[in-house]
Amino acid sequence: MNEKTLDVKDISSIPILDGTNYGHWQMRMKIYLQSRDLLDVCEKSHTNNASTSASNRWSKASFEAINIITTRLTKRVFREIINSETIENSHLLWSKISEQYASKRAVNQGRVWMDWQHCFFDGNLQNYIDNFQKLMIKLAAVSIIVPNELLSYSLLGKLGGNPHLSQFVETLIFNEDIIEKPLAILSQLQDFASHNSHNNGTQNKKETSSSALLTEYNEPHKIILYCSQGKHNKRHTTHKKEECWAENPHLRPSRQDKRKRNNPKLTSPWLRLLLQ
Repeated sequence: MNEKTLDVKDISSIPILDGTNYGHWQMRMKIYLQSRDLLDVCEKSHTNNASTSASNRWSKASFEAINIITTRLTKRVFREIINSETIENSHLLWSKISEQYASKRAVNQGRVWMDWQHCFFDGNLQNYIDNFQKLMIKLAAVSIIVPNELLSYSLLGKLGGNPHLSQFVETLIFNEDIIEKPLAILSQLQDFASHNSHNNGTQNKKETSSSALLTEYNEPHKIILYCSQGKHNKRHTTHKKEECWAENPHLRPSRQDKRKRNNPKLTSPWLRLLLQ
């Protein structure tokens, strides 16, 4: 029997059985059990006339398989499946899971297929790409096998009626190297969506800047009032007529006085001489 140790990283690639993804779970679990030489103890019952050593090997492999399987069950599924018999016999456990959830497989497939049929393009390309990717995962989870070409045509067919996408869609449809690869088509659509999103953002930024400039241009300019030619401007409110420098030039401070006010530290005699 198998002497390999349980690799947590490897087993984490197996989906957790939640009751709705039995087809996908069974496929991945069978591959993993087969790689560890444990699938036989799940699919075949133990023979009563086996030798003691053979029985011991079967029991050891059975418990190892049970350990692997039970780590990939939700709490609800665990409660529904595990009992005093299935906890000690890998074949009974495997059969119980199959009986419990294989009957629901058709219902789950029907539900996913209806979701697939009702996946439409609502004008938002990014949402459409995200929804299509989720549906592809669901199709695999319930073991609905759709040929790659049909997936691609279904993906692009829902976009063909959009005038902004029709030309791009046609280039993908007639590309023989890509039409058989739905994931590659999704990648192309993602690049297209990202590029358009960037361009729209740049355009919106330009429009915002233009609007700001237009608003600034339309705003009334501030009028600056001056007193000149020896007369006081009556519209000026910052000073009175008797304080007006235009009519009373002797009141205008000298350059030295201005520097003193702006530089209070310049008080030494020799500095004052330099400023005269």
